[in-house]
Amino acid sequence: MQTSGILQLLLKGLLPLVALLSALSFSAQANNNVLVIHSYHAEHFWTGYLKQGLDSSFKDDQDTRLFHEYLDAKRYPQGEFDLSFLDYLKTKYANTELKVIVVSDDPAFELIRHHRQQFFNSIPIVYLGINRVTDEVLDTPNMTGVFENRDIAGTITSIKSQSGVDELVLIVDKSATGLANLAKARMVFGKPEAPSKIHVIEELALDEISEVFSQFSSNVPVLLLGQLTNPNQNNALLNWNLGTEQLVTWTNNPIYTIAITTLEYGAVGADELDGRQHAMRAAELVKRLLDGEPPEQIEAITLARSQWVFNWEQLKEHGFKPSSLPKDAVIVNKEETFYEKYKLMVRLVVSAFVASILIIILLAEVIRRGSITRHILAENENRYRDLANAGANVFWETDTEQRFSYLSGETQALYGLAPPQLIGKTLAELCKNDPHITFPWLEYETALAYQKPVNNLTFKLKLSSKDIKIFLLNGKPVFDKYGAYIGYRGISKEITEEHLLSKKLAYQATYDELTGLINRSSFNEQLKNYVEQSQQQAVGGFVCFLDLDRFKLVNDTAGHLIGDAMLAEVATVIKRCTANLDIVGRLGGDEFGLILLNKSLAEAQQLCENIIAQVDSYRFHWNQRLFNVGVSIGMVPITGALNDTELLSKADLSCYKAKEAGRGRVYIANLNDEELFNEEQQMGYIANVAQAMEQNQFYLVKQLIAPTSQQSTQKHYEILIRYRDDHGKTISPNLFIPAAEKHSVITIIDQWVLKTVLERYQQYFPEEDTVVSINLSGLSLSNDEFVSRVKDLLQSSQVNPKNICFEITETAAISQLSRALEFIQEMKAMGVRFALDDFGSGASSFGYLKNLPVDYVKIDGSLVVNIVKEPTDRAIVESINAIAHLMNMKTVAEFVEDAEIHAVLEEIGVDFVQGYGIGKPQPCE
Repeated sequence: MQTSGILQLLLKGLLPLVALLSALSFSAQANNNVLVIHSYHAEHFWTGYLKQGLDSSFKDDQDTRLFHEYLDAKRYPQGEFDLSFLDYLKTKYANTELKVIVVSDDPAFELIRHHRQQFFNSIPIVYLGINRVTDEVLDTPNMTGVFENRDIAGTITSIKSQSGVDELVLIVDKSATGLANLAKARMVFGKPEAPSKIHVIEELALDEISEVFSQFSSNVPVLLLGQLTNPNQNNALLNWNLGTEQLVTWTNNPIYTIAITTLEYGAVGADELDGRQHAMRAAELVKRLLDGEPPEQIEAITLARSQWVFNWEQLKEHGFKPSSLPKDAVIVNKEETFYEKYKLMVRLVVSAFVASILIIILLAEVIRRGSITRHILAENENRYRDLANAGANVFWETDTEQRFSYLSGETQALYGLAPPQLIGKTLAELCKNDPHITFPWLEYETALAYQKPVNNLTFKLKLSSKDIKIFLLNGKPVFDKYGAYIGYRGISKEITEEHLLSKKLAYQATYDELTGLINRSSFNEQLKNYVEQSQQQAVGGFVCFLDLDRFKLVNDTAGHLIGDAMLAEVATVIKRCTANLDIVGRLGGDEFGLILLNKSLAEAQQLCENIIAQVDSYRFHWNQRLFNVGVSIGMVPITGALNDTELLSKADLSCYKAKEAGRGRVYIANLNDEELFNEEQQMGYIANVAQAMEQNQFYLVKQLIAPTSQQSTQKHYEILIRYRDDHGKTISPNLFIPAAEKHSVITIIDQWVLKTVLERYQQYFPEEDTVVSINLSGLSLSNDEFVSRVKDLLQSSQVNPKNICFEITETAAISQLSRALEFIQEMKAMGVRFALDDFGSGASSFGYLKNLPVDYVKIDGSLVVNIVKEPTDRAIVESINAIAHLMNMKTVAEFVEDAEIHAVLEEIGVDFVQGYGIGKPQPCE
């Protein structure tokens, strides 16, 4: 049984139950019952506006009750449930005395009108949201209402005036509303006030947007009068907001609509018919009917009121001037002046200021009357404000001769006396001759002599237990109200724990806890200072980056605790090899930094080679085993041309070059070395691959692979990747691909390329039956996670796997032979094709070719480019082609630059050709 049949049976079965429930729920009815029948479902935005308008019009009317019902004609446009819906209404409201029936929009209105004789034929009807004004509707007895007669023609002429463009794209759907809007629009076609070119697009699908709008200039405005369709959901209509958002995403044209909610999704403007106001006008007609006025005397309202509303941000983006907009237009998201934005805050601040003035005046009078009390309080306030300190042990005051006049707190520990016993004595009398106290007397007495503050003087007390206590002294001179000096006031407190903690924190902030060397932060600071000094005084030196070789083996074998112990001893070995002025620091892990001061190149090189020798001869004993490590060093001269960050980066790269050269050696950087610059540049390109992908710095191009004969009609392209740097400059793959492979991020790039091609295959290749070759690196082949991800992408994609061809280089396949064979077999089981790329460029072996079940052999371009003039190259190509054909493999020749090369390859019998002579790479987008 079909779904619609089942639903109809369910509705018929539920009708008696509905009638019973309605009888119970409406037992206490209001005097005026109004049934509202909506054409669309309750969540539809237009339906929501109409409901709000009607409900708000009757919210204070206790005698009127509204009942809302929903036909849901948007989701069921064929009307398969219309009669069941009518039966449902008649059954539900059979016992309810209805005074008026309100019908919104065309589907419900047509349904009620055509079944008027069977459906409450004596009850007056008020309609709203009806698109077309006809005499047939106006002359229907016992009926009145409000037409949704939008002035579409006026909207079109207004858009021309706003944009200044004599062209317009009109998008409609085939719903009743859409066709009605199109009919209204056609009324202005060909008139001088309208654009001379109006392009009507009916039933626009999401996947057609880019192709359709490629024929229009980006300044041509678009008026959306209907809803877009979604081919992925059986061409269901998209709501207005999502449709607008898709148009804004895939075009650069200014978008106009008739729905105000679309402004939040990128529309420039909306000629909005406010559903709430529309419903409120209909509600006025309902009230007149409820008051007893005959429907024949209530004239229908035939002209709808619309309101232009614009998005300020989109107006600016498309260069529209406010002066071109309609006079009564409303602009949202417009930048406000400071006063408009903070009007309430400004008023509050002004009010607070006025109130403050009044309070000050009142306080002044209070203060004047209490001056004697204030004077006493001020003395105590000054005393305790100056002395307040949460950690103070002793509060003190002195007279003009520095004798204590006031003391409070714990004095026994420092002076051996209670506070009353210290009154009249000076600090010098108590402490100056005490051998157990170390005090900065010169600084203290100088401050007293000039009546200056005593700030943070620290002094030490040695106890009989040989422990040391540290105290802090602070004080300030005190003057009376006439400015006469009357002594000092201050505090003293014990800070032993704070002092020791401060020293410990300072040490930890500067030194590496494991090795005792300065840490990276301190090393960078000293390098920065030395570079600045070298720029000012022209002093030379070298900065070195040291990285231990084979240290990971120690951690993996013996554990990190043993590795840390060995690392500390190696640091000692390195430190012993340096001079007193040289600076050694641990930069992290098994990496060290070295600044060599006042040394020639020969001396610096000799010192580094000595470090290499000493570290190499060092042996670490653990559990009856001996471990040894090596060290590679990169050295860069400090010339003042580079800052500290650039120097350390160059030294790091130089250390990497030392490791590449065989480890256990020093690589001295030449700042003019182009290769070192390229290394640094390459690392910069791939430093943040994920961010580059998010910012669309990677993009794809396609190059044609053409058959030498016309026998094959299926198109074949190779996908190539390109990279734009931060300045928009295109970077050659020869610069960033090697770096990506070297630093193990090529797998991320391979996965992005495959995912992008599968997701956008139909966009890139509209003819669909196109073979696409995608390059994979050797690192990707050996990555189990990547292989699993490839399977998932292929299985979840709608692209036929037979149209995917993975290209792997001869070198990658041979170096990962077993893994490559496994991967090829897994993919070919799914239908994927394979090509062996750059065949003939390396140590080629037909034996390997025999074991690799590939579909294509791509002959390296170095053998093709000179094939016309070099008989040897031609012979090699002929042999590769013959053997490949013998093994049922197709051949592809690369670097086919001209017709002569093409002719020779066709004569040899090569199957496919690729190169600039066949077609240059073209953007996929």
